Amino acid sequence: MNSISKKSWKHVQSKAVCLLLLLTAGRAVAQQPDYAAAEKYEASHLQELAGSLQQVPFFVKGDSSFWYRQALPGEKKDVYYMVDPRAKTKTLLSKVPEGGPFKKVFHSDVSPDTLWELYAEQHNLYLMKRNDSSFRQLTHTGEVYHSFASVADRDDMKGHMITDAVWSRDSRHFCMLRKDSRKVGTMTVLNSLFYGRPYINTYKYEWPMDTAVTQYEMYIGSTTADSLYKVNLTRWPDQEVQLITTKQPGEEMFLIRRKRTRDEMELCAVNMTTGVLRVVIHEESKPVINEDMFQVVIVNEGRDIFWWSDRTGWGQYYHYNREGRLLNALTQGNWTAGKLCATDTVKRCVYLYGYGREKERNPYYSFLYKVNFDGTGFTLLTPENATHHVFLSPKLDYLIDNYSRIDMPPGSVVRNMKGELMMEFFKADVSKLYAYGWKAPEPFIVKAKDGVTDLYGLMWKPFNFDSTKKYPVISQVYPGPQIETVWSEFTVTDRYNNTALAQMGFIVVCMGHRGNSPIRNAAYYKYGHGNLRDYALEDDKYGLEQLGSRFAYIDLNRVGIFGHSGGGMMTVAAMGTYPDFYKAGVASSGNHDNKIYNRTWGEVYQGFDKPYTNNQSLAANIKGSLMLVAGESDANVNPAHTMRMADALIHAGKDFDLLLLPGQSHTYEGVYKTYYEKRLRSFFAKHLLQ
Repeated sequence: MNSISKKSWKHVQSKAVCLLLLLTAGRAVAQQPDYAAAEKYEASHLQELAGSLQQVPFFVKGDSSFWYRQALPGEKKDVYYMVDPRAKTKTLLSKVPEGGPFKKVFHSDVSPDTLWELYAEQHNLYLMKRNDSSFRQLTHTGEVYHSFASVADRDDMKGHMITDAVWSRDSRHFCMLRKDSRKVGTMTVLNSLFYGRPYINTYKYEWPMDTAVTQYEMYIGSTTADSLYKVNLTRWPDQEVQLITTKQPGEEMFLIRRKRTRDEMELCAVNMTTGVLRVVIHEESKPVINEDMFQVVIVNEGRDIFWWSDRTGWGQYYHYNREGRLLNALTQGNWTAGKLCATDTVKRCVYLYGYGREKERNPYYSFLYKVNFDGTGFTLLTPENATHHVFLSPKLDYLIDNYSRIDMPPGSVVRNMKGELMMEFFKADVSKLYAYGWKAPEPFIVKAKDGVTDLYGLMWKPFNFDSTKKYPVISQVYPGPQIETVWSEFTVTDRYNNTALAQMGFIVVCMGHRGNSPIRNAAYYKYGHGNLRDYALEDDKYGLEQLGSRFAYIDLNRVGIFGHSGGGMMTVAAMGTYPDFYKAGVASSGNHDNKIYNRTWGEVYQGFDKPYTNNQSLAANIKGSLMLVAGESDANVNPAHTMRMADALIHAGKDFDLLLLPGQSHTYEGVYKTYYEKRLRSFFAKHLLQ
């Protein structure tokens, strides 16, 4: 200050300010990440303040009264209530009801008359007479991976093992499936934290297009025979077979067999005495059957069969008789019929969920409906504009309805079977949560890249949000196709802890993509078939661009992306496909190479004869900052996926972060989950805020 005048110094300062403005023009000024706010709004803290958000009724035996457990907000204790729907009363209980919420499970290997019991020993099948414990051996060819026991992957089986047999109602016959996976290939993971020496887990694991896959056999036996009869299941090479075990079968046992290409399947009936098989229903749907929504319900010994199909372009139920003759459509229209919850064979009606039938409402909201066997009398039972989760009383005289929305805290009510409100017995207390400073995520709708299809999403903001500021945006992704991770119900502790991440100074969003959910129409669900790596990418980018043009506070020059499992795969694929758009990404446990992921996933969603693409081929394109994460002991998405991706990045000369979580499987738990989430937040703070 001594060498220049005050006037000159002010001139220098003015020039410096101008230079700074020029340097920062066109880019956001660095922001300080708010680690304290992120810590404050961790999911564990929010859960304590929220208490119970949904009630599960436990019905009193022989009655329609029920009790439930309620966790109190901000307190480490639970209270219990008894509800009597007839008297419309709720009573505080002084102690937990005896027996708790668990039902006694009847041993499936014991005959209905309790005189006989099947068991396996050294993988072979035995039949025991229970009154004197006398037994006889029925098979002699059982071995590991080709067993009559329900646990077939151990060669040190000693003592009695369960068999998953299904008995006929008259206790004279039984049937069972036997799987042969002896030739199936293996994969291996390591657990370095196992007691003593590190533990190596080697397990059977089928890849797409494998020539050696599990084969299925079906056997029928009787209490008077010393051997089993093998049923002729032959139809398609490498088919899969599933027994339909609703109740003890009468004259026939029902099963489903699936073609390996997943575009054909059949409902079959097998005579429990002769073993003769007949086809009841044949279903074909190109390019793939939607088995994420598929359900078959068989009642009245097969005289009434309810079969789900999207043959019209929308998933609906169809009513067949036991000969396979179509009697009528149970449901119909441009909406999706969901899970069939209960069947009343006396009143000849069913209760089922539905999606997208109520106009001007979110198509992901679930509603409960009632319809007669002949398709008449279709009735909405849960009318509130919300998503509903319903429990039916054992006598089918009351329904317990939990309903909520993202912007509406949960409530629980009792209704009669006409849907009429009887009483409200629970309303979530979120006052402490709001007093703590928490805010719900905000729903939004954008268009898919086709400019027509609506995509539904959620947005989390910092709770000190300032609309005059610019914020980086992070897309939390999961491409499905079996589920969409865009919550429709009230959520506090979302699966990915997006609330805490947003408090760092980010806008966090998640949205659906075409091909992302099985509960829209067939065209939406099957959009990505044959393009498993890339189908969701353009919708995510286009959705973010719409949000950026709609909201001035979103900075599209600072876009992040992260996801787990399929979301980890999508994260790397997005960064390699749009390298100038996504600036930073975290990919945890991603199935980066679907040729080495499980066969069912690949052959259902990519197709049996479609070429497979992997993320390694995109490594050279990636420009943004990337962190790869894997669980050391993940037997679902083997860490080989992450290692192969890392190898491709190394060969491409790319810098990246790699985090391997010791002893963790596909789901990270405890301190490892907390550590991963803190690393994720720090990573995005470093690359998007500073």
